[in-house]
Amino acid sequence: MRHFIFIGMLLWACARGALAAQGVTYGGPVGGTDIQSAYLPPHPGLYGSVIAVGALGEKFYDNDGRSPTTSVRLPGGIAEFGLLYVYPGQLFGGTLGSSVATGYGWGSIKVNGKHQSFKGMNDIYTDVLMWSRHLGEVEGGRPRGLTMKLGYSMVLPTGKYNTSDLYTTGRNTLYYIPNGAFTYLTGPNFLGDGTEFSMSYFLDIARKNSATGYRNGMVLDVDMAVSEVVGRWQLGVAGYYARQIADDRLNGQRVPGNRFASAAVGPVVAYNIPDCKCSVKFKAQFSVFTRNSLAPNAAYLFFNKAFN
Repeated sequence: MRHFIFIGMLLWACARGALAAQGVTYGGPVGGTDIQSAYLPPHPGLYGSVIAVGALGEKFYDNDGRSPTTSVRLPGGIAEFGLLYVYPGQLFGGTLGSSVATGYGWGSIKVNGKHQSFKGMNDIYTDVLMWSRHLGEVEGGRPRGLTMKLGYSMVLPTGKYNTSDLYTTGRNTLYYIPNGAFTYLTGPNFLGDGTEFSMSYFLDIARKNSATGYRNGMVLDVDMAVSEVVGRWQLGVAGYYARQIADDRLNGQRVPGNRFASAAVGPVVAYNIPDCKCSVKFKAQFSVFTRNSLAPNAAYLFFNKAFN
């Protein structure tokens, strides 16, 4: 969903006095994955995207799901830019692609009366290699049936980072992210041109933060969406569930009781514009479950364009 980084993420400092500017990265690209998550464009060439994000975190939940007396408020925004290249030819009947994205984040944070503004470049997210294969039939220009995708992605620590700040737009941590996705599109029905079911999964494996000696535990993230295709429109519901499955470590020692979890759900609406080889999409995500983190609420606006 990712939603790879949510601007308001994971302030361990809010509850445990651990390390300021130390957070968790989870999931895939900024904005996350939702509809059509297993698809790559059918034609080789270059594709671009622009994403605008507005986010707000106002309540922190501890390991037991309680909201302590810590006062936190974190509004912010992201402008993200990405490129996708789809390679010519196929491998084992599937399409290959690679992508890279980065952006600029800004906002402010207030913790127990202490206020600080922040702005700066985000870390780079890259899908080093993706492989997507459609296993069904193409009917009316739509890939009916099952499509699957496998990928290997990374987060490169190129964003702004400072250990003395309450929040920074970079994490100063290298991440390895094996991932996959499934999308299934039914035939036409009484609602429209077909119902789509999509699911993506990501395993986020962090290296140690060289500035702090802190290493985040592995996080498993699952993004899901159910939607209906109606002509050029696609409308549905999208959400995610992310949970840390291994303890953090500080200078090699386990940090127990600090595992992160988060879930959110909300509407997603997309519109395809064939005349300009582009599409627009809006998505909102509202927090429904949080542990050891700020509860994230965010809205995303996507614009995608083919340059081939």
